[in-house]
Amino acid sequence: MSIESPPLVCYGQPKESTGALLSGILKLEVKETEQTFEAFTMRLLADVLTRRPVSAHCSDCTTSVSELHRWPLISEPVVLKKGTHTYPFSYLLPGHLPASNNNALSRISYCIYATATTVKGDEIKFEKPITLRRAILPGPDKNSTRVFPPTDLSANVTLPPVVYPGSDLPLHIRLDGVLSKARTNRWRLKKLSWRIDETSRVVSPACKHHSSKLGGDGKGLLHEDVRTVSSGEVKDGWKSDFTTDGKIEVEFNAGIPAHADVACDVDSPCGISVSHNLVVEMIVAEEHVCPPLSFYSLASILKLS
Repeated sequence: MSIESPPLVCYGQPKESTGALLSGILKLEVKETEQTFEAFTMRLLADVLTRRPVSAHCSDCTTSVSELHRWPLISEPVVLKKGTHTYPFSYLLPGHLPASNNNALSRISYCIYATATTVKGDEIKFEKPITLRRAILPGPDKNSTRVFPPTDLSANVTLPPVVYPGSDLPLHIRLDGVLSKARTNRWRLKKLSWRIDETSRVVSPACKHHSSKLGGDGKGLLHEDVRTVSSGEVKDGWKSDFTTDGKIEVEFNAGIPAHADVACDVDSPCGISVSHNLVVEMIVAEEHVCPPLSFYSLASILKLS
């Protein structure tokens, strides 16, 4: 098989994506003088694997296979002479399909299966896995604000809307309300730590033989797994401004390394979802601010000494 189309990438969100075009040529080589084939079929299949099935020893509970498209290349007996015979194919994968995914709880994969059957009953099987990806178009930066009562502190985080594995994640954090209204207390930032958590969820369905374990058909078990894919600390480099209400600003680069084996975000109707959260923890210390001494008070102190 020769794939002639570019890498399969669905652009945009599932509701608005136009899909990805798959095209190529399937080649069948006949080594005898001639050979009669009664059927030659190619199928595009989606394979969903659950790593925590309802019944661990049941293949139907573990794997669900659905056929996306079928190409009947030969549907009646045909005599093919010695040589290579080519069969072009094409298919537009719908934009709502989830991208290929492999995480701690599940796996979504796509594969092309071809089967040629001779009149003698011999079968020639061929399979080729394909990868479907999704690219989210960039947009305006995201802003998130969090307040911390009973203090006057509030944190504002600015971050890009899309993060790719192996890329940097530039962050800008501003702490407001650092100086109290009475100007007697202020907060100093001592340390900042961050991490990126990957949350995987899967609803493990039961086959018809084990549906009674869950109380009937159409029900499943919900599993959740959370793991940290990247983390770091920032111990200096921020700017503190104690004028007016006071603020602290810090800029640094986070990110997910390419070797972290991270799964991309997905929210599939088959019960599989993967999401990522940025968690930032800041350690602050409260300081008491002494009122500045005037020139006359300082002079009086000097006289007393």
